[in-house]
Amino acid sequence: MTNAEQPNRLDLIEALLLQTVQQQQVNTAAISQLTQQQQVNIAAIAQLAQQQAELKQELQDSISHLVGVIGDFVEEAQQDRVIMRELQSEVRGIQTENQRILQYLFGRQGQG
Repeated sequence: MTNAEQPNRLDLIEALLLQTVQQQQVNTAAISQLTQQQQVNIAAIAQLAQQQAELKQELQDSISHLVGVIGDFVEEAQQDRVIMRELQSEVRGIQTENQRILQYLFGRQGQG
């Protein structure tokens, strides 16, 4: 190796080191940005998880309420059926009584 080649080599090493330092600075800035974005994403995910948990609870509460309402409707429908049967029985009794009255009246009319 000659003295003429030595400065050239040192210049090349110096240039490579400078490029490495510059690339390291770019990488450090990129990592910093990624870290900040990651923190934003973590916060957003946590917020979404909280919202999801709240919505899940609201849905469960709504379903429970709806099941209760349906249960009430079923119970009321059963009570209505009992009342309808009683009314039907009363109507049949009234119809039977009306038939007897008509038969009596027609029977008297035939005698008179």
